Amino acid sequence: MTPSSQRRRILVAGAIAGSATALGIPRFARAQARQKLTVVVSSATAEAGTATQTSIPFELGFWSEEGLEVDLKYTRGSALGAQLVITGQADVVHAGTSVGLMVPVSKGAQMQAFYNMITQNFQMPAVPADSPIKTLADLKGKKLGVIGQATATIPIVKAVLEDAGVDPNNGVTFIDVGYGAQAAAALWVTKQVDALAMYDSVYAAIENVNPELYKLRILTSPLSDKISFQTALCAKTDILKSKRDALVKLGRGHAKATVFALENPDAAARIHFKVHPEQKTAGVSEAVAIAYGRRSILARINNMRIDNMVVKRDKWGYMDKIDVETYLDMLKKIGDVDKSVVASSLYTNDLIADINKFDVAAIRKMAREYKG
Repeated sequence: MTPSSQRRRILVAGAIAGSATALGIPRFARAQARQKLTVVVSSATAEAGTATQTSIPFELGFWSEEGLEVDLKYTRGSALGAQLVITGQADVVHAGTSVGLMVPVSKGAQMQAFYNMITQNFQMPAVPADSPIKTLADLKGKKLGVIGQATATIPIVKAVLEDAGVDPNNGVTFIDVGYGAQAAAALWVTKQVDALAMYDSVYAAIENVNPELYKLRILTSPLSDKISFQTALCAKTDILKSKRDALVKLGRGHAKATVFALENPDAAARIHFKVHPEQKTAGVSEAVAIAYGRRSILARINNMRIDNMVVKRDKWGYMDKIDVETYLDMLKKIGDVDKSVVASSLYTNDLIADINKFDVAAIRKMAREYKG
């Protein structure tokens, strides 16, 4: 067991006393045999944008109070995370729905999404604020920096490039440049790449390397604004049946963490750095470090809202058929997903009603009153 996993287990065991009663969770739930899930986070590190998965539910006891023990694994990209689920090394993956769900299903994997986590388009190319590149079409012939070749960002960038008239397979080059300072150097210092093809919270972390010098501009298009079904909690269909109760608790913890972070992003940053101190920016004051964390968390959490969706909804994790079909059709068009895949095979809303059985007002109150 790694030191980080040991820390997670300690946090689960010592979660906030009495919060179950305050949130309406029956006391007998804590006395039941603990259920266990192994969950993959499709990120190489627990960067601040992952707080709703990697710190808040642990520290606030959202899972432990319901008798759920979660062990996290990290992978550099959704394709690798999906493979851990397919091979039985994990129960759930939070994956980009392109390479982490649609591609595996097109190859015969029996997987479905059961909770849509990131609801807005968060994976668009970015360039330095003063770059002469103004539109997606201007990326023709350019080099784009990516976290890794297995990342789910590449398919969506290819799709919007194709829509903008750029050959997605031959018109651009994707180059691995890593995270944080490495990516910043590749874009601004060595100029190894002309743009980045990453995502919201990672962009915030890159700007945090030097906020005075490093500022990014996101490239968008009419098509990009229509994409919402981009990441989800995914599991094999047999796990959805055999571990349904545990998966509901997992999704509920994510939903609570999302509500908490939206209500008090500063508290979310403090919690995250308590659980993952290695993610805190070194060499700056506490206030500045929290401000950087808040920026990264807000970059992600604002893309997890459900109150501003084109297709209206009021349930956390809910997936609408039109959202799934829109993204699926884009990936079919560029040849990344087999045309035989149908939208209805990719997701289920069967767990959503149970996941949303919690007191939202109580979580918001907890966030406002959080003292650390």
